[in-house]
Amino acid sequence: MEQAYCTAVFWRGGEKIDLNGLKPDAVRCLSVTGERKVNLSFLRDYPNLEELTLMEKCEGVEVLSELKQLHTLSLWLSAPVSWDNVSLPGLRVLHLRGEKNGDITPLLSSITNLHLEEMRKTEDLTPLLSSITNLHLEEMRKTEDLTPFLTPATRLQKLYLQSLPAVQKLPALDGLPSLYALKLYELHKLSDLSALSHSHLRYFAASLIGDKLSAQALADAVLAIPGLEAAALQLVDRSGRRYGSIQKAFAAAGKSGLLREEISALTTWLSL
Repeated sequence: MEQAYCTAVFWRGGEKIDLNGLKPDAVRCLSVTGERKVNLSFLRDYPNLEELTLMEKCEGVEVLSELKQLHTLSLWLSAPVSWDNVSLPGLRVLHLRGEKNGDITPLLSSITNLHLEEMRKTEDLTPLLSSITNLHLEEMRKTEDLTPFLTPATRLQKLYLQSLPAVQKLPALDGLPSLYALKLYELHKLSDLSALSHSHLRYFAASLIGDKLSAQALADAVLAIPGLEAAALQLVDRSGRRYGSIQKAFAAAGKSGLLREEISALTTWLSL
């Protein structure tokens, strides 16, 4: 059973640590918020941490090297730190929010799953993008062209694009031969899905996208995916106004069996 996140919050006048009744050595998931700069040496009392979130201000990140079970790290820092003396060979999942997390290059050796949120620059991420298999881009509100994020990601298998209000055109996908699953959420201005017809996708899920696209245009774009095995399109708009027509278009093409709404659920999509 998944463990709920425990929390440790440090502010100028004190601190509050809520472990949900657990002993420190039984805690597997912890979120640390430093409204004042907090020294992370206290994490030595949490040797079995598997998932860790660090927010705002911290120091002493070297202690993370002692967390041998750590596989997931989320960073949303307000002041950069140095990761030069940190080694996390077991780290698989990295979530970066904002652009004040420091040079994370030393963390990249074993990452396969990357979640980027509220970021604009890609130059420093090229070494990381070249090795990952799962990529989640979220809340990049001014980003119009996703090509710089995808071109280096030659091993990519799953891509999740979320809350990207400036994106009007899907980037070319034909250079990503291993990419088999794509999930879109809140891409309201998306109007060009032509890249799908040159992709290697097998699974496609979309929610709240392409507000100005007709149901027929959406259906045609998805049906043009050469190797499509399943698509989830029921939630392309909140009212469901286009889904009936999408179903008819799939039926007319003899492809009704490809509409499988269960793959839209994130847990199912991640397990594909």
